[in-house]
Amino acid sequence: MAKNDVLLIDGIIDERVEKKLPSQRRDEVFEYLAFEQILKDFDLSRDEIESGSVDGRNDGGIDGFFIFVNGHLLVDPQSFTWPKSGAQLDVWIITCKLHDTFKQAPLDNLFASVSELLDLGLSKEELKGDYSETILNCRENLKLAYRKLSAKMSEFSLNYSYSSRGNSKDVGESIVARSEQIKAASYDCFGNVSVNFQFHGSSEIVELHRKVPNFCLELPYSEVLSRGERYVLLANLKDYYGFVTDDNKLRRYLFDSNVRDFMGINRVNEDIKDTLENEDAPDFWWLNNGVTILATSASLVGGSIQLQDIQIVNGLQTTESIFNHFSEGKDDSKNRSVLIKVIVSQDETIRDTIIRATNNQTSVELSSLHATDKIQRDIEDILERNGFFYERRKNFYLNLGHSPSEIITPLSLAAGFVNLILKSPQKATILKSRFMRSDESYEMVFSEKTLLSVWPKIAFIIKHTDEVLEEIRPVGKNVTERFLKRWRQITSLISIARIFNTFNFSSKDLSQLDTEKYTKEIIVSTWKFFIEFKPDSISGSAWRKKSLYIDLCREAANKFDISGIERIQKNIRFQENGPTKWDNEAKNKIKVTMDFALKVHELLPPQPWKPGGHFEVIKELKCTPRDYSQAVSLLVEEGLRNNQKDGVVYDHEGNVLCFDPERVDPETMELIDA
Repeated sequence: MAKNDVLLIDGIIDERVEKKLPSQRRDEVFEYLAFEQILKDFDLSRDEIESGSVDGRNDGGIDGFFIFVNGHLLVDPQSFTWPKSGAQLDVWIITCKLHDTFKQAPLDNLFASVSELLDLGLSKEELKGDYSETILNCRENLKLAYRKLSAKMSEFSLNYSYSSRGNSKDVGESIVARSEQIKAASYDCFGNVSVNFQFHGSSEIVELHRKVPNFCLELPYSEVLSRGERYVLLANLKDYYGFVTDDNKLRRYLFDSNVRDFMGINRVNEDIKDTLENEDAPDFWWLNNGVTILATSASLVGGSIQLQDIQIVNGLQTTESIFNHFSEGKDDSKNRSVLIKVIVSQDETIRDTIIRATNNQTSVELSSLHATDKIQRDIEDILERNGFFYERRKNFYLNLGHSPSEIITPLSLAAGFVNLILKSPQKATILKSRFMRSDESYEMVFSEKTLLSVWPKIAFIIKHTDEVLEEIRPVGKNVTERFLKRWRQITSLISIARIFNTFNFSSKDLSQLDTEKYTKEIIVSTWKFFIEFKPDSISGSAWRKKSLYIDLCREAANKFDISGIERIQKNIRFQENGPTKWDNEAKNKIKVTMDFALKVHELLPPQPWKPGGHFEVIKELKCTPRDYSQAVSLLVEEGLRNNQKDGVVYDHEGNVLCFDPERVDPETMELIDA
């Protein structure tokens, strides 16, 4: 390692501390930087990177835990699109230390943890170590993915990284030996697995940091037909493979506008695979629809086309199949071709129309196409006029060099709307992107009827709240950047209600908010109120319970003389996976008391429940099935029980906790046919 590499890495950290990416704390900045660079080829968004951060108390020496299926990050098993065959599972376990050397203690801790965490046959109760809920959830997701994909897995890799500011060339023999022991323990847990252990020091991280996405590439062609700035090409399969590949890895950033994930080897992709492997088949482009590329400029030079600002908007299945064919060492002796359409346009509206049209020709969920909706473009425009950049296309503005403090994602903005307009801070805190799957839920948030002028105010409130909370965030191993996710919503709701003197403010009221009144002082005093009223809720799992948010709002109404508390008490019940309904609708209103729900809780066995088990509870309590159902819903809301569907039990974030082996296929997590 060059001596100056430490200075370079410290300079990068200093710059990011100023940008608060993700915070102002150097150890967290280095950790985020390491995750971002080590996993650069997966082209993760900030939300995705932070979802894999597990650093905190009882983390088992693990700072990052990332699971990829066919190159796509597994965050929410319930909404994830699982491949039917031809699956590739990649797991990354990362340990980061801001030290200027590599030390053995972190690997000692890691070795003790992975030896039992990766033994998926052990139940949570059988684990000897004390692990956080976050780590255990990651383990359950790995367990689910491994089981679900076991019969269709073509490749499984387990990757470890120990990152520090040190020199990877000077790692001591005892540390290297410990890394080999970690690899050996991993091989003991899994049969057909490829295990890698890497040391990332200052030199490696700086080198990765210098590697920027290349959106300007040259593609050789064999035939071309052009009219104006429209081109139809035939390109050699091997040349196209080189075009979409960098250092033997797929340039995933070229596909940000392609709304479909690679589905593994389904029927269509099986046909593509067979065509590639059968050299007696007709030319490839005869049997395949090809690829559509958007660019802002293109020029023909010799036998190549030079493209600027490339986005492959259709043909992900074709591209991944071609990539897999050649990356496996196979060849194409017939020099077959792939058909490529190139469309040049700098008009964002036209580009969005093309993206929607090319991706709407096959079966795609409507929710996947929302990024091109008119309302999304309108929000992007009005936010930009107010100094914010709306990341409706992943990493678009980040790649342009804009500061993270200026960028806001659709999920963050949606959570702000659910919190401030729908008055549901608890739902906003745990909101996940799967709410887009329900058209009713999506349209409830991103409605054409909503005043456009409210969106910049929501963006400002989110960003300013984060900025202040980051400054006053408690210091401690158990207080990480997840602190912001847990407390920004309720803090901002009560602070804004104090300005309006009511919880019952409307979207029109919010659109007219004088942002100068939303001061650091009011946010800090709201936070101090939380500490005084509910000091035990700052850490632990209390933030998940709906009752906490109601209690905080009710007490704030008394302390700060805020009216409209009834709006919170009968707030909108926002459902991520279905319609949004009002609590005061008679057919949905929960009439049972918490006392009754606790009686149900005492009679219920551990989950997963067997079919028909509820009849015993109903008989014992002499209640109706509706009473029982509402009691269970209340228990789930309060975190005393978990969601269960078709024999599978999920936590509030969609992670699989357990399942009924008599009813559920462990490979597919689906009900076994009778």
